[in-house]
Amino acid sequence: MKKGYRCLICGYVHIGSEAPNVCPICGASTGEFELFEDKNKRGTSSSEYWRCVNCEYIHEGSTPPDQCPVCGVTKSEFEAIEKKAAHHISTDNARILIIGGGIAGLSAAEEIRKHSQTAVITIISNEKQLPYYRLNLTRYLSGDVDKRNLEIHPKEWYDQKNITILHGKEVLNIDANNKEVVLDDQVRVQYDTLIVALGAHPFVPPIPGHQKKNVITVRKIEDADFILNKIGETGSCICIGGGILGLEAAGAIAKNGIKVTLLEGAPWLMPRQLNKRASEILKGHLQKIGIEVRDNVRIKEITGNQECDGVLLETGERLPTKLVMITAGVRSNTHLARKAGLEVNQGVVVDNHLRTSDANIYAAGDICEHYGVVYGLWNAAQYQGKVAALNALGIESLFGGMPRSSILKVLDLDLFSIGDITPTDGSYYQFETERDQRYYAFILRDGKITGSIIIGDKAMSLKVKQAVENETRFPRDLFSNVDDIMNKLR
Repeated sequence: MKKGYRCLICGYVHIGSEAPNVCPICGASTGEFELFEDKNKRGTSSSEYWRCVNCEYIHEGSTPPDQCPVCGVTKSEFEAIEKKAAHHISTDNARILIIGGGIAGLSAAEEIRKHSQTAVITIISNEKQLPYYRLNLTRYLSGDVDKRNLEIHPKEWYDQKNITILHGKEVLNIDANNKEVVLDDQVRVQYDTLIVALGAHPFVPPIPGHQKKNVITVRKIEDADFILNKIGETGSCICIGGGILGLEAAGAIAKNGIKVTLLEGAPWLMPRQLNKRASEILKGHLQKIGIEVRDNVRIKEITGNQECDGVLLETGERLPTKLVMITAGVRSNTHLARKAGLEVNQGVVVDNHLRTSDANIYAAGDICEHYGVVYGLWNAAQYQGKVAALNALGIESLFGGMPRSSILKVLDLDLFSIGDITPTDGSYYQFETERDQRYYAFILRDGKITGSIIIGDKAMSLKVKQAVENETRFPRDLFSNVDDIMNKLR
């Protein structure tokens, strides 16, 4: 057994003889950790795997791919990693049902089949397409990715792996007592273990006029196709929401030669990931590539009769357009879970095994809430899908949390943010600098990096990410400025 300590605040698991001085996930102190034993055993290393340092996509093979299928970087951006050999078990034809065809659901199916050749795997998806790289929809909008390359696996792959996938099917109810789900055609599908990976839906603020024609969100291939067809008819687009999706979508549409205006209600762009200065740098970059940014704005309504024809601000100014894209974030798809009686908060509440309040149901991905955190990130969903799958098979595996990091992938700007970038009290200390069109900010507490923002230096971003994950120490008396920190990271 591996000895370790678990953070009581966020669930992060630290393996070692002593608890860390501060939790790298939530910043909790040593006193917030409890003794923890990891009984998970997975075998020894067997084959080579490669991880994209930009988006953390995992590739299996003797060499890295020429290009990352998720974010598009070249093979030079991959690093070799060690993975554990598959622990093959007999599950006596156990029926494992997965609701959701996103990356969490697909990763779960892949992991189940890797460890069991007898488990009966069924994926139910409400989309007509096979599982695809949803993360790449904005790259599809920009023209950097062809539609046929969005698909993760061809149909033959599912046949070869003996994985049944039901397309275009909506689950109406989860009957946990009888261990079955009811589909929209009244077909009932039984299970022994259920993995709920229903993902999330776009959040649409209650803006008057949001229901008008040509006001759209971006979540599915059909949304992207609609936008690509529409921008051929209109010369402008207004994006409401300056988060990661809003920025990537705005950048993708601007790449098509369309005039884009980005509206953000917060005082600056990406306030959860960037401080004010970093946001100013980002705003300047957006303006250079043809995106007009309006921050700290209040929207009164989306105007027009049946179709939208503009956006009216509280100041009385009207911005004309025939296409409005709402990119105001997402919310977990918890409706089915609530109906089934599962414990739900912002997402479906799970423990470290990603088990829900029902012992036979697991949750993974954007629907999953782990110790108060709904990650909403591709790499977290992929990882959670694997953990849920292993536990569904009876192979104990733990999800202890992971540092939240953000990387923009469309705007031709290397922007990186990780952890808590806003010091909340005097126990935190911060260093920042600008040099050679690059920006660096480091937030530390108890001798460790708890947050960082880097613009224009991908190599340093990777070093910082590793330092946060490895809990690298930077004692304050020895590291009193940016240069000291960066010299150690190099």
